[in-house]
Amino acid sequence: MSALLLTKHQVLDFVEKGRVRSLTCELRKSNRSRRINLRLKSPHFALLTFPKRMSWETAEIFLHKQKDWLQQKSLELPVSISLKQYFEEGGKICLCPSMGARKVSVFTDDHTDRPWVSLENQEIGIQLPPCEQEDDKIKLACRKLAHQFLPGWIEWAEEKAGLYSNRLRVGDQQTRWGSCSPRGTISLNWRIILLPVELGNYVIFHELAHLAEMNHSGRFWAKLEEFVPNARAVDRELSKVGKPVFALGRVD
Repeated sequence: MSALLLTKHQVLDFVEKGRVRSLTCELRKSNRSRRINLRLKSPHFALLTFPKRMSWETAEIFLHKQKDWLQQKSLELPVSISLKQYFEEGGKICLCPSMGARKVSVFTDDHTDRPWVSLENQEIGIQLPPCEQEDDKIKLACRKLAHQFLPGWIEWAEEKAGLYSNRLRVGDQQTRWGSCSPRGTISLNWRIILLPVELGNYVIFHELAHLAEMNHSGRFWAKLEEFVPNARAVDRELSKVGKPVFALGRVD
């Protein structure tokens, strides 16, 4: 069955202080699900998975019954700020383990018509043309850096792990740091470069470990422990630190 028939999206609107705030929910039929499960992934996105045998109507009724819960819990998640504000407040970028985290300076240049990135003096400079959509341009510059440097990062990790992918994709996944397909394709989120180096390493080694174990069994965690000591504790740290990173640049 086509994946398009296994997922639907619904938008829930909340009225708060005279403003309308929207939350998108993906409804996903799953062969693995034994019961319905709703998870809030970000202030603007939720995922509802349910058994394949369950009807769409039943899932949609359940979702709307949880609307108040979603509204309350989404307000408890990290407040979204712009990437520009994040960097102005000291946010850093890590392009590979050997380079470490670097401060980022964002500035406007009247004499350029597209974003430029410079890597000098242990600092990353993002030079922007005069424009109204500054954050979109900053995000574009960051994504280009990720496309440029993540392949080298994963090659470094492959040599350490002795596990080798067949292909790398870099995307802007809304809630996932990465994934590994049965064919050996690893997909990484560009926002990995916004994480502390130890957490960036964890994400990459996590996906490489799936080349050996395509599951989250005890064998998988044992394999991952070979490269990342205390992997489960690091995973919990990623869940905590990662939430505000996923929120960056998603300002209403």
